[in-house]
Amino acid sequence: MHLKISIIAMRQAYIGGRSPTGVYQHAHFLDERKIKQELAARRPKAFVTAGINIENLGCVWRSNKKAWMTGEIFKEWLIWFDKKMAGRKVVLLLDNFSAHEAAFRDIGPQLQNTLVIWLPCNSTTRYQPLDQGIIQTWKAYWRRQWVLFMMDQFDKGYDPLSTMTILQAVRWAISAWNLDLAEDTIQNCFKKAFSSEDTREIHCQAVINEITCGIQQLQVSNNIHDAMDIHQFLNPEEEKVDDSLATADDLILSQFSSASMPEEEEEEEENYESLPQISITDALESLYKLRLFEEQQVDGNKALIQQLLFHERTLLRKKVSRQQQSDI
Repeated sequence: MHLKISIIAMRQAYIGGRSPTGVYQHAHFLDERKIKQELAARRPKAFVTAGINIENLGCVWRSNKKAWMTGEIFKEWLIWFDKKMAGRKVVLLLDNFSAHEAAFRDIGPQLQNTLVIWLPCNSTTRYQPLDQGIIQTWKAYWRRQWVLFMMDQFDKGYDPLSTMTILQAVRWAISAWNLDLAEDTIQNCFKKAFSSEDTREIHCQAVINEITCGIQQLQVSNNIHDAMDIHQFLNPEEEKVDDSLATADDLILSQFSSASMPEEEEEEEENYESLPQISITDALESLYKLRLFEEQQVDGNKALIQQLLFHERTLLRKKVSRQQQSDI
């Protein structure tokens, strides 16, 4: 049997501010597939009031009070990942993050398809592919969405700090990873990490220029006054990954306390979005309008038209099925 060997790197990143979200990035070398992101955060009320199943957005959602990757969460992921790699042999590059080490101690010998290679201590800035520009580029795309959102909200007379939600942040994180981050960026960052020669920096200057222009427009319109430095905006201090001994001990204690004490009432989010429940009839009407719009264009998207037709059929069958069940 022919086994294809791939190399996968993993790294924790952070987005947010007042309500932080830990995002777990997985990047492939010699493989065009992207594994969906794993996000760890508090259970934001935004998802409840919006009536959204967060995993429908294309991510794996877990939560804890620290909004951080824990050994238990990573162990669950590692078991899932090893099963998903059945029929293949993969190398998984890990840094010495405490959650990685704790999970591997528990289940490392059970892995059938995954060979874990530990990056040398204090060397992630050199050998971790995600630190060669992947996370930096992904964050830049996320920040661009935040700037566009601020411009839109100010134009409508709203304060973006009041209307911003965790749900919106998660949507941006997923779209930046799936739609914006180019495959050649990932491959180039792996090559840079593996190269013994000095290689050029991986830059995302085009999107940084867009962000800079957007901030300048916000200043000209007097919506913001003292803009922070662009590098500080892209990499704020509060998003720094800290795996110090104190942080690790705090995480371990929080896991024990959450298991031994009754679950507290969910902390209310400062900002959350209440959305109407969309019926099948409403969805069909919107699909029809979008399909009609594409059909009327000179350069309409033919593939999208077919996808919309397929989804219309799916919703129609679901509508008929629900009507039949209600008649019983």
